[in-house]
This record gives sequence, structure tokens and C-alpha cells, in this order.
Amino acid sequence: MEKRFLVAVYGSLMQGLHNHTYLEDSKLKGTFVTEPIYTLIDLGSYPGLYENGTTSINMEVYEVDEHTLADIDSLEGYIEDNEELSMYIRKTIDTPFGKTFGYIYNEPIGTNEPITSGDWKEHITFKHSLAHNDC
Repeated sequence: MEKRFLVAVYGSLMQGLHNHTYLEDSKLKGTFVTEPIYTLIDLGSYPGLYENGTTSINMEVYEVDEHTLADIDSLEGYIEDNEELSMYIRKTIDTPFGKTFGYIYNEPIGTNEPITSGDWKEHITFKHSLAHNDC
């Protein structure tokens, strides 16, 4: 039997967003909001998540197979045997669905503004509405 993994997503992999195709054959276990221990920043078309923050983050949890996990690792720039060169680091986080893999951004936070709502979907919907109002 093939190994299965739980993965928590908070950005472009969420339902209805541009990278969700990676998860279209995976089972959605549910959604949850984390404790206020993270910081979410806007990196353009996707967010970065940092530990040791003060924001609760909206997440979706999926059950994935090994192939899908490898595809997500590749998308996130995660290199298992060289975390120093990884864009994101895959870490285990606690969720209501059990221990789950999540991806923590592996670059300095810099001057990027935190997304105080902790909700990437809400943030990009608002951002897109502002862009359309400027037209």
C-alpha cells in the first residue's frame, strides 16, 4: 500500500487558486485556523510563512500520496538533503487532523508587509479588487 501524508497549505495551493491543480487528486481533510504563532507575507503571486509570529493562519489540510508530496516539494523549492538552499523548508506542524507537513519560507522577512488577516485568499481577492479599481 502506498504511503500517505498530510500536507497543510495556506497559499496558491488552496482550493480555487492557481496551483491547486497539484492537489486535485488529493483528499481535502478539512480547514482550520492555526494558533497565532506565524507571520504571513505577500511575495507577489504566493505567500511566505514564518514561525514565531503573532498571526493565526487559515489553512487547508490534504491527504497526499508520495508522488504528490514530491511535486509539492519541487514547487516549494524544498531540497530534503540541503535545507540551506531550499526556498521553503518542510516542517511538521500540529493540526486538528494530526501531524501535518507545512512549508516555512526560508528567506529573511525583509521589508515585506505582513498579511494581518492570516488569510491568503481574502488578501488576494482584496488585492485584485484594488488592481481592477485602478483600471
